[in-house]
Amino acid sequence: MTISSNSALVMHNRFKNMTRRLRFSPRRRQYCVLTSAAILLLVVVGVVGYLLTGMHYCFDVLVEWKVSKICNQYYTNEVTGYMCPELCAGDTISEFHCPPAAHAAAYPFNAHRFLARKAQQFVVVKHAVPDASYEKLSWIDSHRQEEHYPTEQEYGGIVRRYIELRYGVQLPFDKLAGLLALKNKNNRILFHASMRNSWNLIQNNEYLLSRLYEEKEIFPQVLGTCGELFLTELLETVEFVDEGRYHFTNHIDLSKWRYHLKVAVLVLDYLDEMGQNRFQMCSVVLGGFGISDSRMKYHDLRHISTEAAIDRRLSDGRTCAVDADCSYYDCRSRCNATSHQCTAGLLNNNLQIVCEKIFRGTAEEPGILVTEKSSPRLLRILDRCARPASRSDVDAARPWGPSKTLKKQLYNELTSIYEQLASSLYS
Repeated sequence: MTISSNSALVMHNRFKNMTRRLRFSPRRRQYCVLTSAAILLLVVVGVVGYLLTGMHYCFDVLVEWKVSKICNQYYTNEVTGYMCPELCAGDTISEFHCPPAAHAAAYPFNAHRFLARKAQQFVVVKHAVPDASYEKLSWIDSHRQEEHYPTEQEYGGIVRRYIELRYGVQLPFDKLAGLLALKNKNNRILFHASMRNSWNLIQNNEYLLSRLYEEKEIFPQVLGTCGELFLTELLETVEFVDEGRYHFTNHIDLSKWRYHLKVAVLVLDYLDEMGQNRFQMCSVVLGGFGISDSRMKYHDLRHISTEAAIDRRLSDGRTCAVDADCSYYDCRSRCNATSHQCTAGLLNNNLQIVCEKIFRGTAEEPGILVTEKSSPRLLRILDRCARPASRSDVDAARPWGPSKTLKKQLYNELTSIYEQLASSLYS
């Protein structure tokens, strides 16, 4: 046997020993199969849960990816926007990340809103993601396979009719011109991109309401747009993060009790403004309220619309078996016992929702006005506000909502208690 054949034999034996050591025993193979099956099951459950619940979780890496994708589209002229240069430069607007735990109540399970730093302050970045309800602006010529867009004048008419049909609002010409603000009219590709981005933003309820009523300062101010992203101010949250609701019935010092009263009065003032503009809030949480320049606003506008739009939604004639089938989040209606259809429209109002969910609460989660310092008179008013029954307590237009007279009683009671506390502190 030659030296070369001996070397080959040695290498063969070494390789054989190595493969023998790497070979899995039956027990190890069973363990790997069970582990792989468990991981696969978790992935399947996660995907199915995502599809069934519609929850969207926020991850910082996805936030960075989302911004990078928009900026790549900006550099290839697929999107436009006045905020794009700042957003994509990486220095003026930076530090993109998911909302911290303190803001979780205002932005629950939503991957389409996150925070960023603009200059010396934090702002909210929202993504107007087109969904199945969005209408396309362009159409494809089946003969030439060309994409066609409306003219600027035609687009203005489309937007005006859309807003009128959705909200029942007649849009003045100057407000329409300010809302559209189309760019690059001399460049066909960029102009169509500008029109496409504008249309997707307009179909987003949060963007549209903030822009339409920006001079009234009741919604977060829009600071700029880039493609389907738009930036809004970050409100100072009024969530009571230092104490759980289950502690509200325990001892509370006077300074915190005064803060509860002050927030409640600001919320009532905000509801007055909402009523004057005929807006209905259909999903209300304490952490959703925020303050900007001493004015109360609400973070999340996804479930806020005009009263006319909510009435139309609740009375659309769909089949129902119980009253809850005709509700839209906190906005309630009645199922017609004869026809088994939703035909009644909105029956409660903003004040009833706030009294029930924020002020009064439940035995398990008392509201911000239910403490050991709450007077019996205040508690009685809160009960009547959350569940109005007598004729004097019921709103004539909304039979399940409290009246303006009851709202005035609540307001006077809160301000009276607040003033008494103030005078006792400084006496």
